Amino acid sequence: MNRPNVVYLSSSAHSDWRNEVRAKYQNNANVILVGPCEQHGLSDAMGAPGDSRPGHKLRITQMLSKSQILFGYIPSDRYRSFNIMLEIGLAHAWGKKIVLVNEARSLDEELRLAVTHVDEYFTSLDQGLTYLEQMLAEPVVNPNQINYSLGQSGTEQLSHQVYLAGEDQSTDWLETIKSHYRSYPSVQFCTGTDWASLATSDILFAFRSSPERRLFNIPLSVGYASTMAKRILFINQGDHHSHAYDYVKPFSDGYFTNLEKGLEYLDYTLGIENR
Repeated sequence: MNRPNVVYLSSSAHSDWRNEVRAKYQNNANVILVGPCEQHGLSDAMGAPGDSRPGHKLRITQMLSKSQILFGYIPSDRYRSFNIMLEIGLAHAWGKKIVLVNEARSLDEELRLAVTHVDEYFTSLDQGLTYLEQMLAEPVVNPNQINYSLGQSGTEQLSHQVYLAGEDQSTDWLETIKSHYRSYPSVQFCTGTDWASLATSDILFAFRSSPERRLFNIPLSVGYASTMAKRILFINQGDHHSHAYDYVKPFSDGYFTNLEKGLEYLDYTLGIENR
């Protein structure tokens, strides 16, 4: 079985154009479509752009990092499309293929810089989707060319690797987290002291379940993961000795004081929206 093409659909949530694309590829096992959250209520609850909650950053960086192609669409100038520009910047730095469609003629001048950083540029959605179809008929990128620092691997399906760091004298918390995702085989976990596993993971989920031990392995793991641009969720159950972790918090994408909230944000990061 060939590895699938993963396409990140970037645009405003105020348009249903993605439904047409999903319908076209719904029976094609070689194409997986991902993107930001399109449910406004959920998106706002998890961290809309502009507030301090980390959901927006976690979701777009995780899904975009798993993609080979970014397909960006600007239907009008109503929302100015700052999110698309941000995602193009990320995709360009990560070596993704970028296709941009702009149907807002009033933005042509403002897009001059962005256009120099995309692979293909079109002025109509039909043209862009026709080109995307041609791209998806080609072989997927050679796994040897994948940037493993993003947590990508040459698997045959889209998967998310989560490294679990925390209490090593009790495994109850590990089983709680793993059981939460038992019906989601695309979510895979690794533990232990081998940072090679952390290096090839997408997300560090660090959980301090006990107020007794210092658990130096958590700040160690956070520091290592931060330099490799991993998504980092740090849960300090009960907010014990919070001041001692003030050094760690700025290096985490999200800091939570109970496991339930941490798992809620991990769900969102992984695109699990309706449990």
